[in-house]
Amino acid sequence: MGVRLRAGLSVVLLIGFFVLITGLIAGFAGLAIYALATGRLAGIKLVIVAGIVIFAIGGALYKVLKHRPQPHGAAITRAEQPELWRMIDELAVIANTRGPDEIRLVPEVNAAVWEDSKLLGLRPGRRYMEIGLPLLAGLTTSELRAVLGHELGHYSHGHTKYAAVTYRASATMAHTVDGLDGLIGWLMRMYMKLYFLVARSANRAQELQADALAVRAAGKSAARSALGKMPTLDMAWAHFNRSYVGLVGQAGRTPELLLGFNSYLTNATRRAELAQLQGGMLDAEPASKYDSHPPIRVRIATIDQMAEPDQAADNRQAWALLRQPERTVPQLESQLLISDLGPRASWEEIVRLAGAAIDKNNAETLTKLATNSGITQTGSLDEVLTAIEQGKGLAIASPVLDDDMHPHDKQQAAVEVLTQLVSDTISLALISSGRAAYQLDWSGPMRLRLTDGSVLNLPELVEPAIAEPVQIPVLREWIARMGVIAQTAVAQQSSKWTYNPSAR
Repeated sequence: MGVRLRAGLSVVLLIGFFVLITGLIAGFAGLAIYALATGRLAGIKLVIVAGIVIFAIGGALYKVLKHRPQPHGAAITRAEQPELWRMIDELAVIANTRGPDEIRLVPEVNAAVWEDSKLLGLRPGRRYMEIGLPLLAGLTTSELRAVLGHELGHYSHGHTKYAAVTYRASATMAHTVDGLDGLIGWLMRMYMKLYFLVARSANRAQELQADALAVRAAGKSAARSALGKMPTLDMAWAHFNRSYVGLVGQAGRTPELLLGFNSYLTNATRRAELAQLQGGMLDAEPASKYDSHPPIRVRIATIDQMAEPDQAADNRQAWALLRQPERTVPQLESQLLISDLGPRASWEEIVRLAGAAIDKNNAETLTKLATNSGITQTGSLDEVLTAIEQGKGLAIASPVLDDDMHPHDKQQAAVEVLTQLVSDTISLALISSGRAAYQLDWSGPMRLRLTDGSVLNLPELVEPAIAEPVQIPVLREWIARMGVIAQTAVAQQSSKWTYNPSAR
């Protein structure tokens, strides 16, 4: 079955749904009027049922028609980025379609096109293209051409107009069915399943159709490579945000997102990890008849069968399409980030400041836990270690533990909490005295490095003593050798519990 035929059939089913609903309403209304006219009590029940159906449809239709997508992200103007616009204009010619009126940079691993059309997509409107910031760091220029060629393929074949119709009508259908119960609700849900079965089949065929434009735009190799990268790139971006972008609030600085993500991706350890994961992720990708996209492995296999000749690869980083990226990229990124993060800084500085801030927070928390429990007077490290040696560690950590935990689990959790808090207290003392600082490491967690160049793994040193308090004297001896002042308590800056166990 051809793409147009599938899409046409799905529209017919949509029309059929509303015809069916209208018929049911008219039938119920007619029966209700007849029953009321003949004085039968059942007519009142029919009036109520008809009213519920009418209200459900009217309310759903109002909600969906009222909603209109809004552009988001940072606008990329033609004057600022002529080379990127020139490439997209060229791709629009290849796709034989009108290109976007506006291009926006968004903070997701995605590219998309949509049209602010009128009359449920029947009347053309302003066209938008969204390009994910991570794609500029993670794809080559040829791979980005393939991705954007695919998106323009959706314009070329009228997919965006079809999507506008089916999106709003499908949402109306779902809202309507949610408001119906009983036999009518069951029948409508079955009908909706049939519609989605056909509509998603059309969506999958449209994706393959757009993939053909990706091949024409950049060649089979680039199209295949870009598709294969997307799942691991998405996972890498999520991890980068958790592990590194999550530090910027602690540092009070604005990061270089694009450069940072590229450094993350090109790190030898990360590159090997992602390459190892890529094949497994594609093999494990689920497939369902209700999916809007075919599995990537199916799309790659389809590309391999195309007769289109391959093209010479442009292996420059995709951000090479941007003019003066050192100036324009920070401006674009600033529109994607939460405002007022602070002055711009290198990732090295952000890690150094964030690590010290996290240590300070956790050291304050340890002091607070120790003094509020009544177990220590000042909450100094020396007093805390004495309390742990006396078997009072659980009592100190209890306020930040879940009350419902099993006693054994609670004891283990207390060891983990105290290990981190004591480690961070020691780390803060070393940083404050200028003998250590946190160092950026794109292959893993930030490292605490001493001024002699050695890396210090404090939790590894502290945990045995917290788990087995008889070893506290060994830890004390090491602390004394390092010159840490264990008698000093960290001043409490807040009355809130802000223990941060996983910031690093």
